[in-house]
Amino acid sequence: MSSHESRTPANARKQRTRIEIYSLSLLTGILAGLVVVAYRFAISAAEESRSSFLQLHRTSLPHLAAFFLLLAGAGAVTFLMTRARPLIKGSGIPQVKAFLLRRVNFDWKRELPFKFSGGVLALGAGLSLGREGPSIQLGSLTGKAVEEIAHKPEYQRYLITAGAAAGISAAFNAPLAAVLFCVEELHRNISPVMLTSALIASFSANLIMWIFAGNTPIFGIELINVLPINLYVPAILAIGISTGILGALFNHGLIRTGEWFKKLFHQHLPGMMLAFLVGGLVCILLPEITGGGNSLINQLNLNSFTFLTLIILLAAKFVFTLFSYASGAPGGIFLPMLALGALIGSIANRAFVFFNLPDGYLPNYLLLGMAGFFVAVVRAPITGAVLITEMAGSFSHFPAFIFVSVLASLTASILKTPPIYDMLLAKIPASSQNKANIHSAEEAEPVVLHIPLQEGCLYTDCAGLSAHLPAPALLSGILRGENELFPEPGLEIYAGDIALILVPRYRAHQLKESLLELGKSAAVCPDSNEET
Repeated sequence: MSSHESRTPANARKQRTRIEIYSLSLLTGILAGLVVVAYRFAISAAEESRSSFLQLHRTSLPHLAAFFLLLAGAGAVTFLMTRARPLIKGSGIPQVKAFLLRRVNFDWKRELPFKFSGGVLALGAGLSLGREGPSIQLGSLTGKAVEEIAHKPEYQRYLITAGAAAGISAAFNAPLAAVLFCVEELHRNISPVMLTSALIASFSANLIMWIFAGNTPIFGIELINVLPINLYVPAILAIGISTGILGALFNHGLIRTGEWFKKLFHQHLPGMMLAFLVGGLVCILLPEITGGGNSLINQLNLNSFTFLTLIILLAAKFVFTLFSYASGAPGGIFLPMLALGALIGSIANRAFVFFNLPDGYLPNYLLLGMAGFFVAVVRAPITGAVLITEMAGSFSHFPAFIFVSVLASLTASILKTPPIYDMLLAKIPASSQNKANIHSAEEAEPVVLHIPLQEGCLYTDCAGLSAHLPAPALLSGILRGENELFPEPGLEIYAGDIALILVPRYRAHQLKESLLELGKSAAVCPDSNEET
């Protein structure tokens, strides 16, 4: 048999596999887009209903009593859902990372409707939470559903990642940033097949969003003037450093507030009900800081707030977001982060007047603040710059967004603040199904872990890597681009390769986290994201 003939069946199998992955990724993107669009409309309807009710009955005590009674009931229902399925709490992004690390399992049949309903109730109650993080989890749960219904567990990593990309694309109308988020936050480096599947899902979900919600940006910020070079040093320096400092404070505050809330209420019903009641009170007293922050950002663009009012709004939004997230209600911090960044940019715009800097760049400062604060908190500078660029609708502003992102990231790193989703991931315990005990033959089945080998990895060939694998892990191949190579002892390892390591299913979680450390650079940055 010729060499060409021996390669043909293998190539045909690889081609069929890619077609199946891409087809299921397309389906995942379409379904996730539908779910996220429905989630977006449901939240908007809940917020509009609440706002209309309060406008009509703000001074009516019986109506207000009924309003708060309804909020208490919504808090009780949300608590029952979070107690039944704890993985629906909070953002959803740390949960997706934990799933990809095999630390937890998803039950999409219950978690998807609970996450959807709980998020609508929480944002409808006025809590300072966003829909974007939950949209990523909803997209991933949709990918899990497609994987289970199609009976393709070997495609799980691809479809979960594709669903995450679809979720953020449909939520933000930012398909490129959605894919980059998967690269920077969910995975350290990914294969071409993974990248392509994420692109397919992201753009198909974006198309669904266009069909139902139109192609208008989620914020009404229009950049007319490009920030001149002579303003880069004073403006970007001030905004980058300030967002870096406040972003670091936000990360530590989010963790500390969560610990305080848990200690005070022990995750019991009164804590969730209190959060919903406080949300209702804030809706009456200071409605500008409720919800994710879409309307607040659009108001900031009108430049209608005084300097003192902006300081009050920043402090109030900051504290209320920490409180809302600490409650454990289903909702994210993605959009509140952008609102806080926009407030910083608006304050900077007012402050620059005192230093006789040229006027007319408020929209630029709003977006620079959004990019800087997002990156300081999440530590994903490329995603932050591209996300804000897609919102701005022009790549002529991209250099400014890159500079402020790098500066904010450096500032937060100097303050030794880990990325927020890594901090939240560390709080998620392994599920009982993932403990290292064999309960069935199915749990003893072999699974393949994809471990990236970074620049500076200590191992230069397969023999060295195999010798340091923890038992019972076995090196089964090296993925280089789209080619899978047999792991001969002398095969050299290059930066960017992905080691395919065979492990028993019941040990996958424990071994994956230790194997990821083997693939890291010897001089890995403490802020680096893990491949999941």
